[in-house]
Amino acid sequence: MIETEQLPVVKSKDNEKSKSSAGLPWLERIGYGIGDMSYNIVFQFVNAYLLFYYTDVGGIHPAVIATLFLVVRVLDAIFDPIMGVILDKTNTRWGKARPYLLWVSLPFALFTFLCFTTPSFGPTGNIIYAYITYILLGMSFSMQTIPVNSLTGRITNDVQERTVLTTTRMILVYIGILLSIACATPLATALGGENQAFGFQMTALVYAIVSIVLNLFSFFTVRERIVPKKSEKHGLKMTLSVLFKNKPLLILSSSFLAFAIGFNIKLSTMVYYFTYNVDQKELVFFGTVLFFGAALISNLFIPVFSEKWGRKNVMIISAAISLISYIGLHFTPYSSITFILIWLFASGFFTTPLNTLAWGMIADCVDYAEWKTGVRADGVVISSMSFTNKLGVALAGSFSAIYLGIAGYIPNADQTVTSLNAIKNMNALIPGLFILLSIIIICFYPLTEKVYKKMISELEQRSN
Repeated sequence: MIETEQLPVVKSKDNEKSKSSAGLPWLERIGYGIGDMSYNIVFQFVNAYLLFYYTDVGGIHPAVIATLFLVVRVLDAIFDPIMGVILDKTNTRWGKARPYLLWVSLPFALFTFLCFTTPSFGPTGNIIYAYITYILLGMSFSMQTIPVNSLTGRITNDVQERTVLTTTRMILVYIGILLSIACATPLATALGGENQAFGFQMTALVYAIVSIVLNLFSFFTVRERIVPKKSEKHGLKMTLSVLFKNKPLLILSSSFLAFAIGFNIKLSTMVYYFTYNVDQKELVFFGTVLFFGAALISNLFIPVFSEKWGRKNVMIISAAISLISYIGLHFTPYSSITFILIWLFASGFFTTPLNTLAWGMIADCVDYAEWKTGVRADGVVISSMSFTNKLGVALAGSFSAIYLGIAGYIPNADQTVTSLNAIKNMNALIPGLFILLSIIIICFYPLTEKVYKKMISELEQRSN
């Protein structure tokens, strides 16, 4: 049985209006963003370098890694909804979602460190160890990201404030990603020298410690204002209707899945592209800075354009423009470094709104579920988006590993033309096709700003 909840009765409309006009304190906006930043510093480091670490440092065959990634995501498919239910049933003096920033900080950091530790258990033992540590890391990912993402709807129910809140969060996320990925290789080299295994292990330790500090900062600065009141309990069938009768959620998550697959295929193979195709490994640092720097700059404009044109239109237009960069990179010679970097900047800048706005719109889908079914289960809805994100990462990682294996990729060696073409495709045309699919799907998203405001008004009337 799952406990559901309703929005609280508005005690003073004048006070609520005044509070909404004033907006949230900037310290809280930043604190919320820091919570997601702590997650992404680790998540994107793992996403960008774990495949490379397993193949080139751990010596594990790409096909084995592909299976590992898929198995872990299947387990996530089971654990994410469970975590969503646990979140919905959590009640503490700190709120429902906020306490997880405190509780999960240490295990999240520990499993990050263990994933980048290669023991001497032999080939089979090391594979088993990789399974255990990556599964535990995946579970801690769920325990971190599902509560953090549900905080958007618990901090405010004002649609523009949610956009500002999410944009602030994403700016900090991209700063974290930028520092995380860009500094990984220099840190690994500085800390480990020629010993790549030790270098990556110590880099993971640094990131793990940083994530603990950021989680604690977020915990002490955010507040849950939308305090739900207890209501009747509903069974599993009614709770599942929150997902399967939620048309906006199904469309948004499908579009986001296509985006996540394309984005992460590019992200996880960028290091291969600069190392083997361009033959300038030192550009991994600059290319990463440029890509996520562009994403960071893009986020500064999102609230303004979203308020003027609507979130859905901004997603479609910007993503459509980004397709030019993927096509351009495909036809650019490896020697044309300037053009390669231009296309990299453009793809980072124009693809970003698909990600930023999707995470803000998921809170709207929570409200839609309550409006449509009478059941409010934030955790279940948020867990579906969290699973979609991790499924996209897993499919991207598995696809990349399989494609590299089929193309004849050999670690730390000169690559064949077939292998180089495979790496180029995973940085250009293939991500572009998935972004195109994401655009097509999001065109059917029904919750415009006008529809959402009407829906919230009806919910408030029901509550009163």
